[in-house]
Amino acid sequence: MNSPLHAYRRQHGMRIKVARIFNTYGPRMHPNDGRVVSNFIVQALRNEPITIYGEGTQTRSFCLWSRSAIS
Repeated sequence: MNSPLHAYRRQHGMRIKVARIFNTYGPRMHPNDGRVVSNFIVQALRNEPITIYGEGTQTRSFCLWSRSAIS
């Protein structure tokens, strides 16, 4: 997706901003997609120990993605 935006910027001399949204979650996420939020929810529902990644000192931010957010 970045390449077409940068080509458009070069051709038309416009400034662009690219947002990369990571750690998104929402109502249609697959429970076994391997993402942090999915793993956390599945482990909690199964009453399993919650996985701590790395040393547990990092922080993350999460973004709820739903149709109402883009409507």
